[in-house]
Amino acid sequence: MLAEAADWAADQYQKLQAWANDRFDDDPRRNEIALNVIRVACLAAVIATVFVTAWVVVTLLGALAEGLAQGAVNGLGWVLGHLADWHLTEVVTKPVRDYITAHAPGLPAAADGIWAAWATAGPVLLLLCWLARSWGARLAWVLYGAATTAMVHTASPASGQLLATGITVLYWAALSVLAFRGVGRRPAVHVHQESTAASALAPVTEQLRQMTERLGLMHERLDRMPASDPVSRDPF
Repeated sequence: MLAEAADWAADQYQKLQAWANDRFDDDPRRNEIALNVIRVACLAAVIATVFVTAWVVVTLLGALAEGLAQGAVNGLGWVLGHLADWHLTEVVTKPVRDYITAHAPGLPAAADGIWAAWATAGPVLLLLCWLARSWGARLAWVLYGAATTAMVHTASPASGQLLATGITVLYWAALSVLAFRGVGRRPAVHVHQESTAASALAPVTEQLRQMTERLGLMHERLDRMPASDPVSRDPF
């Protein structure tokens, strides 16, 4: 489509040039003025087209990115909401929410905001531990699990405190398998050994180097001896 539009614009430009040449053929000055006006008008049309196209593309991409981000946020909220309302997870989430609700009065933030931040911090820390393998995130994950377990034990019914605490520890331990992935693995050690041929040639190379040094010393001694002393030039 863009190629067809470019071809159409080039064709129109050539037609306008031909019209100016035919219309003002007898007056070169007016012909040059008409051609300059045509060039300026075509350039302005191209610039306006480029700006409009870029504006449309940026607007569409921005709307698409905003829609995807909003959909991701809504989807994550839906998943977290359903997990929080699941009966098996309510053993952990309900005591934590009750604890936050009971102790939030008097704080600058409302109980719902604190609960939302707490519920979001867990998945975020888990993703950071799993993907980035950050030790800072892993330390925060440990503290997060300990605080969650303490709140569950405190806010659970007296008859089920130990059971709720055990289930919380079980959930946290299962998720910690992902959080501490890769810990304890020994790094791969690559040992580079010299080849047998190089090891065998090493003594021979050293002997050649020593012989070269001796020959150099003998040559220096011969050069320092006087030319009139034929006996003294004999190195042996």
